[in-house]
Amino acid sequence: MSLATLGRSIAIGGLVLAGAFGACAPATADPTQDRWVNIPDTATVADGLACGGRIGGVTVATDGLPGLVYVRLNATFVGISTTPGELCSVSATLHWRNLGTGAAGSWSAEVSGGLIDFPAEPWTHLETGSGRVEVTLTTDRPHVPSVTEINVY
Repeated sequence: MSLATLGRSIAIGGLVLAGAFGACAPATADPTQDRWVNIPDTATVADGLACGGRIGGVTVATDGLPGLVYVRLNATFVGISTTPGELCSVSATLHWRNLGTGAAGSWSAEVSGGLIDFPAEPWTHLETGSGRVEVTLTTDRPHVPSVTEINVY
């Protein structure tokens, strides 16, 4: 066997082995992509004696769950609650509208807090559908609403 033939045989054997091992290797999926968007602060009066502050939040949409967006609110309030031992609180509502489909909805949570951010409740999900979604945060007390847009997979 000539040196050229031996080299070609080794190269072909290497390609065959590489193909065999490549076929046996586990497939890897692309990592999930998340889109995080902060909900701008809404200044609001809260229930209690001279209670007031701000409510904000965060949303996350993931390509692994198209059409869904996860939401969590938090609040920082100062003042005196009318119920001893409890923090100032307010009912917050997140209104959403899918700008592509026109679908709309809302979600409400009782939000309480002190000088440190407190989460309103565990994460919740909104079934907005895919596309650009406008989100407006309001409360049941005098407030300055906030509006933002998110892109949902």
